[in-house]
Amino acid sequence: MTFAATAGIGVLRGVAIAERASPRADWLARSIVFGPLVAATLLAKLSPPIPGMPPVGIVIPLSIVLLALGLATRRLEMVQPRLMLFLVMLSVIGLVHVWRTEEFSLTSFAFMAALGLNYVVAARAGSVSSEDALRFFGNLSFAIAAMGIVQFALQFVGGVAVAFPIDTFLPKAYLTPGYNNLAHLYWGSPIYKATGFVMLEPSVFCQLCALGVVTELSGKGRNLRLAIYAAAIAVSYSGTGLVVLAVTLPVFVVMERRWDLVLRGLLFLAVAALFAEPLHLDHILRRTGEFGAEGSSAFARFVGWKELFADRLWTSPTHALFGYGAGSYEFQAAGYKSAQMAHTKIILEFGVLGALLYFGFIFYCFFTSRAPVIVRIALAVTYFMNGAYSPSVTGFALSLLLWPSPHKDDAPDIANDDVAPDANIRRVANAA
Repeated sequence: MTFAATAGIGVLRGVAIAERASPRADWLARSIVFGPLVAATLLAKLSPPIPGMPPVGIVIPLSIVLLALGLATRRLEMVQPRLMLFLVMLSVIGLVHVWRTEEFSLTSFAFMAALGLNYVVAARAGSVSSEDALRFFGNLSFAIAAMGIVQFALQFVGGVAVAFPIDTFLPKAYLTPGYNNLAHLYWGSPIYKATGFVMLEPSVFCQLCALGVVTELSGKGRNLRLAIYAAAIAVSYSGTGLVVLAVTLPVFVVMERRWDLVLRGLLFLAVAALFAEPLHLDHILRRTGEFGAEGSSAFARFVGWKELFADRLWTSPTHALFGYGAGSYEFQAAGYKSAQMAHTKIILEFGVLGALLYFGFIFYCFFTSRAPVIVRIALAVTYFMNGAYSPSVTGFALSLLLWPSPHKDDAPDIANDDVAPDANIRRVANAA
């Protein structure tokens, strides 16, 4: 082959790779898609005062801004089936509110609609793929998990102020309210649960690490990363992430025939049992008794709603079918030991009919994502472990499932996709 032909091959191959690499190099698209996740992790504790808005943190407002920016710059586009379901859901629930003529919160309804609108868009074909999102989420969650381990050890060396600098030194007016960000291991204990420095509270940190385990297993399954995640979950002393893993890991083992994970799990349990007392891991096991203890968070999240529904919902067929209206949960649940979880708020406010439409829309968006099935299941479980409009789950879901492009053949891997272009280039060169 002549020097000219060889040089031509090099030029053509460079052009072909550049053409395929350019969508992946779109920093604006990646910034928009990964922005909600960054807000739900690194910026989660920040809640700058915004005129006309309650202090809800930075995740939801920033997601709405990124949505507008993505549509304006054509980095995001409407996904038609999601949009159709969203409009049906919104129309039916809205018409029910108008038809029943009962008082409801227009602000709460508008907030629900604005949040749902974030679910109907995704990156354009060839820009940010599901694989990109998994890689970004895995790297970020691993870094925060490692930070959580460092933070837990740091409190014994430098004190609470050094281990929790954001919560200690940032003015309260700029902190996201309503979260147990400085959580003692138990009442009167000098030990604090880890939050990875930046997460809202230990339970959210634990959920992030659990999702990190699932994303890692769906990919490379590196033992070091899995060990770091396990240690981070341990020092969070929270059970919510363990619930996510308890649901998803058996499904993953059976679906992927990963029987080796059973052995790894038994090994982890053996090590955990060995260090249970010095590391206070027995505290996590004792928390299982909280499900029957009134006043505990576990009771409020998973048990207390039964009495609330029995008294306020199931005794009235009209309210059972159509709910009490947007924004009515706090008033209706007053006096009951029931936390505002996803299922309790939506069913009580929108009734069974509205809940079927709302959750149908949410889970259609989740399960039509291009992410691995086990990651979708893990996010769905995490969704029900939090409030309906949880900023953390919103950030996780948008960046990991919903905003990456839903198209099949997105962002080809250049390192593994050179055969066909090279073959075409050689044919052109030989013909010349």
